[in-house]
Amino acid sequence: MAEVLLSPLVGTILDSLRSWSLKELELPGSLKTEVANLESTLTTIQSVLQDAEKQWKSEAIKNWLGKLKQAAYDLEVVVEDFNTEALSRSLHTDARSQVTAFFSLRNPLLFRLDMARKFKNVREKLDAIAGEKSKFHLREGVGEAEIERNEDRQTSSLVKESEVLGRADEKEKIVGMLLCNESHHDDLSVYAICGMGGLGKTTIAQLVFNDENVAKVFDLRGWVCVSDDFDIKRLTKAIVESFGGNSCGIQELDPLQRCLAEKLVGKRFLLVLDDVWNEYHDKWDRLKQALQCGRKGSTVIVTTRLEKVALMMATTPFYRLGCLSDDDSWSLFKQRAFGMGMNGSNANLETIGRRIVQRCGGVPLAITAIGSILRFRSQESEWLRVKDSEIWDLEDEGSRILAALRLSYEHLPPYMRQCFSFCSIFPKDSVMTKDELMGLWMANGFIPSRGALDLHDMGCEIFSELTWRSFFQEIKEDFDGTVTCKMHDLIHDLATSIMGQECCVIEGNEGSQIPKTARHLFVYNSSPSTNVMDLTKLQPLQSLIQRGCRFNLSNRSGFFCKQKYLKVLDMDFNSTNIAFKSSKHLRYLCLHGAHVKTLPESTSSLHNLQTLNLRHCCNLQMLPKGTKNLKNLRYLDIRNCHELTSIPVALGQLSFLRKLSMFIVGKEDGCGIDELKGLALEGELSIKGLHNVKSLMEAKNANLIKKHNLRSLSLSWRVSSNASSHYQNDEEILSALQPHSNLKKLCIIGYQGLMFPYWMMDVLLPNLVEIALENCERCHQLPPLGKLRFLKVLNICKISALKYIDDTFYGDMESSFPSLEVLSIHMAPCLMEWTTVMVENIFLS
Repeated sequence: MAEVLLSPLVGTILDSLRSWSLKELELPGSLKTEVANLESTLTTIQSVLQDAEKQWKSEAIKNWLGKLKQAAYDLEVVVEDFNTEALSRSLHTDARSQVTAFFSLRNPLLFRLDMARKFKNVREKLDAIAGEKSKFHLREGVGEAEIERNEDRQTSSLVKESEVLGRADEKEKIVGMLLCNESHHDDLSVYAICGMGGLGKTTIAQLVFNDENVAKVFDLRGWVCVSDDFDIKRLTKAIVESFGGNSCGIQELDPLQRCLAEKLVGKRFLLVLDDVWNEYHDKWDRLKQALQCGRKGSTVIVTTRLEKVALMMATTPFYRLGCLSDDDSWSLFKQRAFGMGMNGSNANLETIGRRIVQRCGGVPLAITAIGSILRFRSQESEWLRVKDSEIWDLEDEGSRILAALRLSYEHLPPYMRQCFSFCSIFPKDSVMTKDELMGLWMANGFIPSRGALDLHDMGCEIFSELTWRSFFQEIKEDFDGTVTCKMHDLIHDLATSIMGQECCVIEGNEGSQIPKTARHLFVYNSSPSTNVMDLTKLQPLQSLIQRGCRFNLSNRSGFFCKQKYLKVLDMDFNSTNIAFKSSKHLRYLCLHGAHVKTLPESTSSLHNLQTLNLRHCCNLQMLPKGTKNLKNLRYLDIRNCHELTSIPVALGQLSFLRKLSMFIVGKEDGCGIDELKGLALEGELSIKGLHNVKSLMEAKNANLIKKHNLRSLSLSWRVSSNASSHYQNDEEILSALQPHSNLKKLCIIGYQGLMFPYWMMDVLLPNLVEIALENCERCHQLPPLGKLRFLKVLNICKISALKYIDDTFYGDMESSFPSLEVLSIHMAPCLMEWTTVMVENIFLS
């Protein structure tokens, strides 16, 4: 059932080929000819891919796409070799003319002749495979299979209420809103029911539509299944007919809308627009105008999978439909699987059935479909087979579940499909971080280039889009801006069905289980094991992620030589003997928690590297001196690298850098705090060594106030014996380091000024949720922190000069500290008096 998703890869390669002309590289004759021929071939292939990929059930087309994809991967390697060599040369020469000269006739012929030969070989292979398309009925635009699916997706208002379980509360809540609206006679109201496929949005709408109390208060009721064709004329005609009117064969929009208006004038109506996918305001506004002719109290109910659609159409907060409870899930399954009831002879089937229901994750579609499969099967072996199988293998019913889930997937653009389906590389129920996902997507080339839009920003848009479309759930954001999410089990099943064995998850150390088609490998141990997996036996991969497994890498050079096209490497080497000389394609390197003291200088030659994650490398003492050469670096995570005492020079040259968890101010040129000036940093930033800042102007040049995406900021000085001699300098420096008002977490450590800066006294950081003041020993007055409406955590430690806490601390608000949950004051030996104030709502929580 795996889909062969090729169009994103072809698009990425075409972007690379076209970028060469944009960069004005003077390609020699033979190479220029081959590049032009390749562009032509890929453009031809791209024109039929849209239709071919929609016919994913055709074994012949799938095999054809598989051969094309393999050839495209071969081409991608050649293109990346070229790009990597060009980037490497450009970093060793400052002038573009010198880079261009490398590709000119004045240079050795070996490289360009070799590239021309490789391009020609791959192009001929692509031409031969592409020529087979005449065997299939492929064309641009919408495929016949999609037309058939659109016809199958029609819904009606009819429902058998006795068979619907677990949705009574949701129904009553929506009915209550409708009746309340009727009594207030509001203008046209639009309610939206939103949720992932298979949750029962249509069923809830049917229950509400047919409720007796609802039917009494509306003069007209109509039901229209919208689907993905939001054609105004078609919908207007369908609405007229759903209200019992006759469009009389009218074809033009204006007379159709006038006909609808005449039907609605003076009538209070209820209209259900089921399965809406349209995201365009103008289309909805044009349809809405015609609907506003009804009496006050008229109502539209919209069902949609897309949060964006719900936000656009609804006039009140939309209703997010959740999964069924465990009890309701079991009741629904029993109704379908056991028919008239259970008896003693099927006690074992109940045990198996409950495990099956757990796999369905509270999704009614899956529960009813699988229950229907088992209704006439009484053998334990048959039930066990269903329990242990993947849902899409369950005959026709399994295909129906998967088809319902695929609708959301098929509405994604190709590059977004690739990003979603790649998530199958994580085991089920994994907690994924937004930054990790975006780093992996970037590394594998799944995020397309969009003009001036940075890959990081494009990745943020993709993550948001997948969240709005219910592919990601349980979204949580920490104070420091870290965003985590999970995937519903059925959504994970969908991603796995699409990627097949291209993304492979292995538990344990059995390398023999890895299929030859695997390109992305995730290996983990759910329990401690002494077994060791020999990685030198792995076939070439693009991604290798390790969690909790022991690997045998005695022959590291052999491993990296074989894995020379590796783009993602996430593992714990537990050794200082690391070398990356042959890993020139590496884009994502995570050595999280590795026991390394230094990284080899060869790391700075990884010119394609975008993510370098060294978090919890507690022994790390030094980064490569040439880190400034990693021009493509976006994320540098060095959190909890406590032994690190300095930062390489000229990090400010890394213009793409978006995440820099720690910066240590040094005394050397190129290590000053002004290196931060041009960096558009996000998330968490800890600045250490502020005692090395030379001047007020240098601190201002850090430009923290313009970094509007920073969420957590830590500022620390080294406390010395002569702290009293530089308190005035500390005050100037901290005053110049005012952050943007979006900041949520602030930590100040070792500050030796007498007063906190004006931006804390005037409360210019209104969004703060957490504050820590440590070792600020000379400060004698606390800022008016009671004004901070969202402050939840306040920790104060080692503030020796503090003698009084007066009413200034509470601010002048009617309610002081309205959100505070934790207040901790430690080691304030001189504190003599704490003034209480008559504030009605102090410390509400």
